Amino acid sequence: MNMAWSYPTFDQDLPGARAAHSCDVIANKLYMFGGWNGKKALNDLHVLDTDEMKWYEPETTGRIPACRNNHTTAVVGNKIYIHGGHDGMQWLNDLYILDTNNMNWIKPIIAGQPPTARACHTMNRVGKKLYLFGGYDGSHCFNDIDVLDIETSTWIQPYVEGPIPMARNAHTMTVIGNKLCLFGGHSGNKHLKDLHILDTETMTWHEPDIYGSPPKGLRGHTANLIGHKIYLFGGYDGRGRSNDLYILDTECMSWTHPLEVEGSPAGRQRHTACTVMNKCLFIFGGFDGNKWLNDIFILDVAKLEASEIASETISNLMANMKKLVNNPRFSDVIFVVENKEIHAHKAILVEQSDYFKAMLTGGMIESQKSRIEIKDWPYAAYLQMMEFLYTGSISGFSPIMASELLGLADAHTLKFLKKLCQNCLMHSVDIDNVCDLLILGHRHEANDLKKFCMNFIAKNIEQVSRTNGFEHLEEVPHVLIEVTRLLYSKKENS
Repeated sequence: MNMAWSYPTFDQDLPGARAAHSCDVIANKLYMFGGWNGKKALNDLHVLDTDEMKWYEPETTGRIPACRNNHTTAVVGNKIYIHGGHDGMQWLNDLYILDTNNMNWIKPIIAGQPPTARACHTMNRVGKKLYLFGGYDGSHCFNDIDVLDIETSTWIQPYVEGPIPMARNAHTMTVIGNKLCLFGGHSGNKHLKDLHILDTETMTWHEPDIYGSPPKGLRGHTANLIGHKIYLFGGYDGRGRSNDLYILDTECMSWTHPLEVEGSPAGRQRHTACTVMNKCLFIFGGFDGNKWLNDIFILDVAKLEASEIASETISNLMANMKKLVNNPRFSDVIFVVENKEIHAHKAILVEQSDYFKAMLTGGMIESQKSRIEIKDWPYAAYLQMMEFLYTGSISGFSPIMASELLGLADAHTLKFLKKLCQNCLMHSVDIDNVCDLLILGHRHEANDLKKFCMNFIAKNIEQVSRTNGFEHLEEVPHVLIEVTRLLYSKKENS
């Protein structure tokens, strides 16, 4: 399979594990600075040449910024602007610039009122201005906007109109033309999943109508624009670190959640994500809840989109196949179940089932008929089995359906339908029904279901033994003997 995610290997050592660092792209090189390694803040600089896929530590001149994490950065030409953060002891509001042409650090003199000290904020370039938003200073979050005019080296606090978003930190802000797209973050009390747009020409906020299912409230995620889509990855929702990928199509303002998971990074927060050549997303480091990371993953967006197109094609194919279920159009065989007709297509049944292949193409009498009487099975279950044969799924599948279909799947040697039924029934096992499901599993040689029920009974024998279902075991002596032996074995080993 041509996976969208890849995990490159390197001949040289990778930078040390960290989170809350920064990483910026200039001429296909990733410039990674600072962060937190679990013990202290950092101020080392590492560069990844994505053409050669080699890491190195460049020599720099000038005044190197103090160690810091949760700072924010923005790229202007060949320069990286770095603002604020936390050094492990105090909140910072200083500004540094790294000129990547000569690898020289400078601490510029800036006029105007600077932003207050903070971390977990964002800074984005639109035109010849840098827009700084949000953050946290140890006591409260911010929702003000400070603008750095690059040409005049002056901080400005502009007048802003529209409904101003809630104060927050650890959010993302993504540049779309002359607009800034704000998503998520943490208010100090809760994780947020709202989305706001700032028009930098009119300095007006608005909250657009959004379609699709948005991500959960997140902080410490990343959001990168590729083409007209924002790719949001990872983050922390208050319960766990995510490795989900969400995509916001900014033309129709609709969220999608790709199913591509094979080869994806482990869940994490405060990692970095950089867009290279407008087609690949480079993920580095972060924190997974237990350790700080220094792995790197690459998402090939073209491969992801190809996978999504294939998924949509298959979904459309299955929808069309479903239209053929019990459809007389082009039907060449009819099954009569409980005096009701089910129209089917021999070509589909023969390819999907060895049972029907033998029935319809072998020497059986049914192979000569276009109308076949079916006994011993209910109409509804038989129709659901047909839906599975045509589409690989069953609408509104439930434990009741599964219990009715398990026998059909066994009799017709449909191993995938049998597996689906067993899986559904195992998730429905409780004190009252476990014995009846054990008997059902025994009758239809559903070994996974049977084993699950046996173990459930052994762990909950006191409650199970008082149910009506337990008395039903007397009707199936062989199963009762198996249960008795299992309980005896558990007692001997305890």
